[in-house]
Amino acid sequence: MISKSSSTLLFSFISAAVGLDCTGNDALLQVKYNITEDVWNNTRPSNIYALPFLLLQDNEQQQQRTEYGNFTDLVDFEKCLPRDECSTVVVAGLPTSTYDLLFDGEHVEIGAEFHYEEKNPVTSTEVGTCIKHPPTCQDTEALVEVHEHGDTILNGGSTSREYSSVIYSLNSTYACVARENSCYTFLIGSGFEWNPGYSLPAYSLFFDGSLVHTNDSFQFDSAQFGDSCQPLCNHDNESLVKLFLYDDDQFDFEYKWELKLLADDSSTPFASGEVSIGLNKSPLYHKTMCTPKQSCLSFLISAPAASGLNMPIYSLATDDTIYREIQWYPGFNSQTPSNQTTTMGSCTVNGLCDEQTQDLFDLQLRTPEEFKFWDGRSSVMIPYDNITWNFDYSDDEKRVPPITRSDALLSASQYISTAYKTCSSYRTIECVPKSKGNCDYSFNMTADSAVESYAVKKNGVQLVNTQGVEGLIWKNHDSFMTKLLMTPFGQSCSPPNPSKRGLSAGSIAGIVIACLLVLCLLICVIIMCLKRRRREERQNQRDEEDPLRETLL
Repeated sequence: MISKSSSTLLFSFISAAVGLDCTGNDALLQVKYNITEDVWNNTRPSNIYALPFLLLQDNEQQQQRTEYGNFTDLVDFEKCLPRDECSTVVVAGLPTSTYDLLFDGEHVEIGAEFHYEEKNPVTSTEVGTCIKHPPTCQDTEALVEVHEHGDTILNGGSTSREYSSVIYSLNSTYACVARENSCYTFLIGSGFEWNPGYSLPAYSLFFDGSLVHTNDSFQFDSAQFGDSCQPLCNHDNESLVKLFLYDDDQFDFEYKWELKLLADDSSTPFASGEVSIGLNKSPLYHKTMCTPKQSCLSFLISAPAASGLNMPIYSLATDDTIYREIQWYPGFNSQTPSNQTTTMGSCTVNGLCDEQTQDLFDLQLRTPEEFKFWDGRSSVMIPYDNITWNFDYSDDEKRVPPITRSDALLSASQYISTAYKTCSSYRTIECVPKSKGNCDYSFNMTADSAVESYAVKKNGVQLVNTQGVEGLIWKNHDSFMTKLLMTPFGQSCSPPNPSKRGLSAGSIAGIVIACLLVLCLLICVIIMCLKRRRREERQNQRDEEDPLRETLL
């Protein structure tokens, strides 16, 4: 097993060295900039925090970095590096035509490009002795090749592990394995929630010279290859359940999980297991299970009572429908074990819920084939906050949080907090409180959510009375007014009556301003009338006091 490499990041502004003379086995690295101030100004992104930078990482993972906040900061860079070692030069936020790389006096072709901001990429170029030659396999062996970029953990079989500590890097891993009468499982996963500001993780897997699988939209993924592989489940009468978990905590402890068939009266779980976490243990866990088709499943994961536990990311899916993929917070310094339950499969209200006090909520949604950011970039990943929904009280006033409430009754972020994949299916099944009145509860989705289609079912019956309204919704542990697609969840709900709904902040402000204008106009009219009346009274008084004026008239 290859242990996780330590990484030390040194932030410093690197000044240019003029006439640097390298000796011995060292060679001179030069980064020369040929950008004008006009080009600098015209290529600055709208995100002022996406500063251009230069990062140099040596063979021992030591890093030096400088950020260019102004044009005057952009000076040529030189440094002596060992010829027989591999170093990585990362340049971000500048057009590739505005800089050149030279090593040992020779021009170096700029390496792989990744997304950095809407105008300019980030590039990663290796210099020195970096060629990683594939091993020479025996006649009975085949070469496995994995090419990936991003912060990921690779698990092949149960022993090999490789870790990449540079976000903008292209990594290759090779292994010789038996060619015939074999089946292998490849696993890949990341402990970082995807950030749209960085390049997407991606990988390609080759076996014996042929492409087995490639993916550029994953938090976790797996692939089987070899001439002896069989389907994991009988798809005619079985469903495939996939569990992934990532936790690189250095303290030794165990997560426990169990999967139950709710139609089974037995108290024995259908499947169960433990996930050992700690130093020198793989942080990536994977488990597949075949369950009877059309079953209602309950998955429970628990964390021990301990202090300083990490925040694992885990994913749960059945037959390619994702039910949960979140970074879980089991509770720091908790004196009692923490747990979380996910319901999956074909469930009914009488088989899962207390019919006297609960209804069955079932949401199924499908993401679009393509997603675009505000700057026009296409992506196969959708940031989790671009799909916002909740199940909550219909009355806006009841949605206002009390001190003890920090979220809606159900919300999207409770189930997906990493990223959505395009062209994928997601589902949430929960028992919810039964409505006391006609419309105590409703399902609400923001009108601009990045979904292709969705359906809400209550006790197995699809609800169709969806209305466009303006209302309050929870997002990122905060509430705000926005346009919603509201589906009432009561017994005999009628379309929302705008006259009975609370006014939005904008509407209230408009009414207040209009009232103030009318009041000001009324005051002006009263003042003018009073002034005119006083003038007339003064004029009449003067007429009475001046008899000559009356005679002349």
